[in-house]
Amino acid sequence: MRAMFPAQRAGALVVGRNARRLAALLGALCVVACGEAPPAAVGGPAPSASEPAPATSAPTLMPRLPEPWIDLVADADAGHVSRGGVVIDPGAPGWSRATAAGGWLPARPFDGRTVAFPDGIGATLQFPVGDEGPTLRELSLWMRPLAAGQRVSLFLDGKPLTTIDVRGEGREYRVRLPERGLGPGEHSLRFYFRLTRFLGRERTAAAIDDVRLLPEGEAPPLPDAWTGRIGDAPALFAGPPTSWSFYAFLPPEARFIARATVIEGGPVAFALRVDADGEPSQVVSRVEVPGGAAADLDVDLAAWSGRPVRLSLETSGPAASIGSAGWVRPAIAAPRADATDVPAVRNVVVWVVDGLRDDRVGLGRGGDHAHTPNLDLLAAEGAAAVGVWSGGASPEEGHRRLLAPTVDAPSLATLMAGAGRSAGYLTTSAGMGKALTADFGSGLDLRAAGEPAETRVVLRELDAWLATRKRRPFFLYVATGDTRAPFQAMPGYARLYERARPPKEGEAEDARRTVRAAYDAQVSAADYWVGQTVALLSAHGIVDETAVVVAGSVGQELRERGGLGDGHALVPELLSVPLVVWHPALRAVARPRPLVGGGDLADVGATALGLVGAPVPTAWPGRSLLGALFEGRPMLPRPSRARLGNQFAGRYGSWLLRGVAHRDVGLWNLDADPLGREDLAPSHPIALRVLRDALVERGERATALDFGRPSH
Repeated sequence: MRAMFPAQRAGALVVGRNARRLAALLGALCVVACGEAPPAAVGGPAPSASEPAPATSAPTLMPRLPEPWIDLVADADAGHVSRGGVVIDPGAPGWSRATAAGGWLPARPFDGRTVAFPDGIGATLQFPVGDEGPTLRELSLWMRPLAAGQRVSLFLDGKPLTTIDVRGEGREYRVRLPERGLGPGEHSLRFYFRLTRFLGRERTAAAIDDVRLLPEGEAPPLPDAWTGRIGDAPALFAGPPTSWSFYAFLPPEARFIARATVIEGGPVAFALRVDADGEPSQVVSRVEVPGGAAADLDVDLAAWSGRPVRLSLETSGPAASIGSAGWVRPAIAAPRADATDVPAVRNVVVWVVDGLRDDRVGLGRGGDHAHTPNLDLLAAEGAAAVGVWSGGASPEEGHRRLLAPTVDAPSLATLMAGAGRSAGYLTTSAGMGKALTADFGSGLDLRAAGEPAETRVVLRELDAWLATRKRRPFFLYVATGDTRAPFQAMPGYARLYERARPPKEGEAEDARRTVRAAYDAQVSAADYWVGQTVALLSAHGIVDETAVVVAGSVGQELRERGGLGDGHALVPELLSVPLVVWHPALRAVARPRPLVGGGDLADVGATALGLVGAPVPTAWPGRSLLGALFEGRPMLPRPSRARLGNQFAGRYGSWLLRGVAHRDVGLWNLDADPLGREDLAPSHPIALRVLRDALVERGERATALDFGRPSH
């Protein structure tokens, strides 16, 4: 048999007498588990800080100046508007969010209006209502049927509201709402028509426009435009009584900035209101602006950082034209989190392990984890993150998010080649199809080549690949399926874990413990091969100029807990993977680097580009995590999405939303409730709407991250 590469430093792999004993046992069992004669200990990572390391200094901290994080004019379609009542209109902001449940054809011009048609016989609007809910008394809407004798039944929050005979000409219809109005929170309005007719190639029932929920009295007219320019600057038009609401997850050190402007008339009062679930509504800024004047606003929102909130931009005053007042250049601002000066490396190895869950690797956390001394040391000398979003239930989706997350920009392999790196891959993963490997300059799929799909063979091929290509700067992508292989393939490791973890008192069955032990054995085996890879880099004399990135492509469901493990395909165990980044020039820099939480596999590809000093394309949904990993900068929260069949999931910060075909929607805060035992959807309408809105892709850029749509 081929001998493995010697460990660089066996004694530094683990800490403590028991850990060293377990390491020795794991190494001894590698003959059984891995099919190779083991070295003196498990793997061989790079030299530690106790050994000579390249002289370096800490990365230069770039200034953290506030800059717009969300441009509210550019993102106006994500807003929800009110003008004398709630507006849910095909020509108004918020329509795409209200129709995200499906059942609608795209809005289009018709009969001199911008209207929407149901996709078939029925459709649903899902919309938020604020504190004005109890004052709402009427539903107003314009309809024009396509079939004679048309009738429509309306259902409010699943309960019958009324049935209307819809006449042949287009006209406004008014329907009384429940006597007490609507409570603040999420609501739905369902249309169910009796007849459909063809509109081009599509069957539909009627044109619908001007959907509004109103208090008593005359409704103010809707504007011709909701956004535009005041002077030479973009603005949200806000002629009284108009209110804009934006549902957002606020980043650290968030601020609201804008110029409140009144062209003529007035005076107009501008107010910024913040609402969070379970807290009283707060007006955090209020200013009165006379006609022909303006006032600059800069409001500190740090008290709500890291939380889902509703920001309401409200105006009151004389009923002037819609363009007489506006919020000029409104934005939520935050300091940049990715600005750092980490020195570029010559080479990058990205090793992605299918099925690697973030809750089973240690990474210095202590407690009950699989034994991963190599990953722990790489994290201690580098940096690590947990809770990285995998984006689906299959390795293929994880590799796609990392290598080719958007159709609007080149793949990671192409970008690395453009940065002067020879791009190659080695894989045993079934998730690495031809579409993901086509842009690499060299590579080997062991499964397709008829080779044993074993990691020891990957190491053999890696040795040969480095021998011929290490003279040029390179990017190497390694994908293995160690932790998704049949559990019985590692009997030695599994028996060791079972002996090390006797049954807990009151534990009724051994099957769950056996499954956990078998999985942890696979994790330890994957950790072993990572250590051997770094030892191989050292043997070739390039470890001091090569960064190593280790991540999971997807987690692994062990079916060992309740709560979110309820049969839904997209469970947190699959959606959360770890990330470890080891930088050879930074291992001796004495600066504590705590575990980072969050991120997306699209960020891992962007981070690899950052390691070689290459820019991240603006079209990429991911951003480099080097600032958060190595400098402790706060990570700006961004939504992540996943879809499998008719099941969907979305994450924003620590909040997880899941459902089936936009029904049976549940909401959990995984920081406070990691097991997902309490569904917060009924009691947290603001967080629910923040996550709902996050599931609707902002802008028109098509990405592979939109519910797992293929990127090629």
